[in-house]
Amino acid sequence: MAIVHYASLEINGLEVHGTAELVNGSGYLFRADGQRKATLVAYKDPNLLLYGLVDLSDMQHDTDMLVGGYAAVVCSRTEGRQ
Repeated sequence: MAIVHYASLEINGLEVHGTAELVNGSGYLFRADGQRKATLVAYKDPNLLLYGLVDLSDMQHDTDMLVGGYAAVVCSRTEGRQ
């Protein structure tokens, strides 16, 4: 199973959003949203920002929508309320 993160990569001073797939021993394959072409990015490249794992993030989004959406999730929390 591939490890894929939502990610952004700074290219020529512009922040491009997409996904980054871990390639063992090589780095990450970054694909901009809507693009097939991938760019191999080194593990230590400071221009690559990794966000949540795609599968977990999508699952959490679907769960949030099933319970009524973002507003329902926020309004149902009691932590920090008095």
